[in-house]
Amino acid sequence: MNEMLDGAETRDNLGERVALTVPKGLDDVPLTIIGHPYAPIGMGEQLRSHVQACTTLRLHHRVFDIFRYAQRTDPVHFQVIGELERRDLPGGIRVFHINGDEAGPVIKEFEARGGDFGAGYNVIVPAWELPEYPAAWAGQLRRFDEVWALSRFTQASLTKAGVASHLIGQAVELEAGTNLPRRWFGIRESAFVLLYFFDLSSYSSRKNPAAVLALLERIRRDDPYRDVQLVLKVKNVERGAEEWAASMADDPQVKVIATPLDTLGVRSLITACDCFVSLHRAEGFGRGLGEAMALGRLALGTAWSGNVDFMTDRNSLLVSYDLVPLQPDEYPHWQGQSWADPDVDHAWSLLRPVLDDPDRGRAIARQGQADVLRTHGNRAVGLRILDRLESIVAAGLPVRRPAPAPKGKSRRVGKKSK
Repeated sequence: MNEMLDGAETRDNLGERVALTVPKGLDDVPLTIIGHPYAPIGMGEQLRSHVQACTTLRLHHRVFDIFRYAQRTDPVHFQVIGELERRDLPGGIRVFHINGDEAGPVIKEFEARGGDFGAGYNVIVPAWELPEYPAAWAGQLRRFDEVWALSRFTQASLTKAGVASHLIGQAVELEAGTNLPRRWFGIRESAFVLLYFFDLSSYSSRKNPAAVLALLERIRRDDPYRDVQLVLKVKNVERGAEEWAASMADDPQVKVIATPLDTLGVRSLITACDCFVSLHRAEGFGRGLGEAMALGRLALGTAWSGNVDFMTDRNSLLVSYDLVPLQPDEYPHWQGQSWADPDVDHAWSLLRPVLDDPDRGRAIARQGQADVLRTHGNRAVGLRILDRLESIVAAGLPVRRPAPAPKGKSRRVGKKSK
């Protein structure tokens, strides 16, 4: 992590040799953020949010694209990453935005690209959506020096798996700019618009699209003349989004958008709606809800899991739920896990007063915007990152240096992958 003391070393409680380090200022320690910086997926958004948070505080950070598989077509991604991207892998502090099941391949690729995993202080920032982190992945997390949690919910799930973590969170602040209008998406100008995101390539039961459609049916049943439009942003056309969209093509109150959107398109779509809806069963963080609130839009979501870090009864519409056990194969590592079954009738009871009094909804949304930017804006998350980095440097934490691997073979780092 820092400069090494020549010949100075000790042994830890496992009897392994550990090099001692001399604490230096944070500006003297390389900080590399590693993962999938251009990927249009949750882990990519997570990484970019931390990059923006670090940039806001003018930290001396750099970015490394570990697999370089994602197409680089989104202009906003270039604005965020830009000249921060590097091809070398020095020591110092490395922050890996990867999932536990990626750890083995990522470490292997890291060393294949010239990095020395044992020559720095390695942090991992995993995502997970259920109450207990998978034991099979927890062992992989222990190959790193520390773990950062994106929410209290994720932190609790890690704790249950015996993994300590530091709560950092995720920034949801989006850069302001000109947005595409409703007509660009084919959304009615007159309607009160509910927006819902989900991915057909993933386990859709977690996002719970049936509950959102049931909410629309409640509106139709109890308020049939209300001018409401439900916009469904469906991701992953190769997994049937187009067919799913076609099944609703004749419904005038449903607009399905199955084409991919870049960052401008997503931001524009959120600002085109009146209320972002997520009747999810579980969220590790709930980025869509957070971004909508940061853009000043009303958020309606299940009152459980990661999103309650920033959603309250005062700044959003929180829907009651029952906890139910997962059924076989509903989600990876489902055994012994539970998640929420949101109350659609309660969601309707929260939404109806807003439809009757739009000023009420706008007031809640303004409070939500102020609250989420205070706790999960770029500066707020950047300060938590800075605090943790300064603690790492000030502690002079030892850097584990494994013995050199035999020539021609890759180095074995930590526990062997299963």
